[in-house]
Amino acid sequence: MRPILAAVAACALFLAPGCTKIAARDFIREGNNLYANGQYREAIEKYNEAEKLEPDLVTLFWNRACAAESIVLKIKDPNQLADRKVYTDLALSDFKTWLDRAGNEVTEADREVYLNHRLALFDADERCDDLLSYFLERHNQEPKEEGWYTRIAKQYDTCGRTKDADQWFVKRTVDFPTSVRAYLSLAIRKLEKLYPEPDSGVQYNANLSEEERLALANEAIALLDKATMIDHKFIEAYIYRSIAYTQRQLARRYGDDPTQNTANENLNMILAREDGMSAWRQQKAICDIKVEPECPTDKVPEGPCCMLAPRPISPEEEASDAERKKAIEEEIRLLESGAEPEPVKGKGKKGKGQGSK
Repeated sequence: MRPILAAVAACALFLAPGCTKIAARDFIREGNNLYANGQYREAIEKYNEAEKLEPDLVTLFWNRACAAESIVLKIKDPNQLADRKVYTDLALSDFKTWLDRAGNEVTEADREVYLNHRLALFDADERCDDLLSYFLERHNQEPKEEGWYTRIAKQYDTCGRTKDADQWFVKRTVDFPTSVRAYLSLAIRKLEKLYPEPDSGVQYNANLSEEERLALANEAIALLDKATMIDHKFIEAYIYRSIAYTQRQLARRYGDDPTQNTANENLNMILAREDGMSAWRQQKAICDIKVEPECPTDKVPEGPCCMLAPRPISPEEEASDAERKKAIEEEIRLLESGAEPEPVKGKGKKGKGQGSK
C-alpha cells in the first residue's frame, strides 16, 4: 500500500485528532463555497458535518449563523413562517455561541456587528417583543439619549401598538422640554393623520370629520409654536407649520356664495383665508431666515433666491376681512344670546353651506 493511501486509511480507522481537524476544515471550506453560491441550506449541512467532527471550531458557528440568516432574509412567503422561525433560532443561537467562545478575541467592533445581526434577525422574523425589550433596555441604560424615544415609538408602531407609540412621542416632549425636535416629531405625528389616502383625489383625510381635522391641525400648530419659541430659526418647524395651516384651511366648512351661508360658514370663509395667509407667511419666514431675496418673475435668477408664491390675498383684502370678521362674530354672539342681529353688509338670506372641498 502506498504511503498516502495508508495515511488515509489510518485516519478513517483511528480518527486521529489531526485528521478530524483536517476533515472538519474541509467541510467548512465546502460549506463556504456553497454559501458563496447562494446554496445556504446545503452549506448548513456541511457545517453540521464539521461540528460533528470538531464541535469546538469557533468559525463554523459564525459561518452557519450567516447561512441561516441568509435563509431568513430571503423568506417572504407567509406559508414558510415556521421554517423562518427555525432558521432564525439557529442563527441567533450560533451567533451567541460564536460570541461566547471567541472570548478575549472579540473586539468592540465585533460586538457591534454581532448586535446588528441579532437585530436584523428579530426584525426579519417579526419578533416585536424582542426588539422592544432591546430598545427599552438601551433606553434604561441611556435615559438621556433622546434618539431612543423615537426608535421605541416606531417599534411600537411596527408592532401595531399605536397608543403606546403615541405615548412615547408625548413622553419625549415631557422629558426633553427644550428639544425642538421633540416637538417637531410629535407635530408630524399629528399631521400624518391628516394626510389623504393614496388616489383619494382630495388633499386631506376624508375619513375624519372637519372637527377632528381642525383639532389635529391646531395641536400641530401649537407644538410647532413651542419649537420656534425655543429656536426661531428652526426651518423645519416653519415647513410643517405651513402644512398645518393648509390642513386647517381645508377643514373649514363654508359655501362659495356668502349670501347663502350661515354666519358660522361666513366666519369659516374668512378664517380659511387667514389660514392661507398664515401658511404663506411660514414660507416667507423661511426665505427671511435664509436671507434670500424673492426670485424674479421676469428673468432667470442670477443666484440663490426664494421661490415664494404670490400672497393669497392683498393687504387691503386682509384688512377688509378683519373688519368683516368682527361684524360676523358679533352677529354670532347675538344669535347665540337670542337677540336679533343687524344684517351684515353684503349678506342676504342665509342658506345651507356647501362645505369646502
